[in-house]
Amino acid sequence: MKTKTAPITIGISLFLAGILCTAGCKKEAGVIGKKIISGVVYYKNGVSGADDPAPSAIVFITYGATEATGSYNQTTTTNSNGEYKIKGLQKGNYFVTAEYTDTHGFKYATYGYAVQINNKKSELKLDIRLQ
Repeated sequence: MKTKTAPITIGISLFLAGILCTAGCKKEAGVIGKKIISGVVYYKNGVSGADDPAPSAIVFITYGATEATGSYNQTTTTNSNGEYKIKGLQKGNYFVTAEYTDTHGFKYATYGYAVQINNKKSELKLDIRLQ
């Protein structure tokens, strides 16, 4: 009777390679970290001309990018004060942008911000201004 051990051996090898790589390989930007990007999203109020906080604005983040790519890895919505917080990030490059539609149906957006989180910062404050 023949037994087949190759799939088990390959599976164990891949598993061990994954463990070793996790411990010693350079990590990519993205989740599973302790870093945070947070701030307030503001829009230029057409009536008052003031920069008002944008409640329910959508904040988009792309991992490992320094410019707009058209696709996003994560989105979040601001609270009633225009505040947002993106948690669990690793050090690396990120591209952050946002958009907001006011109660009159006017849309506001930004071209975006290329930011870098390094080891020295646990939280990066990024206030976003929409036009």
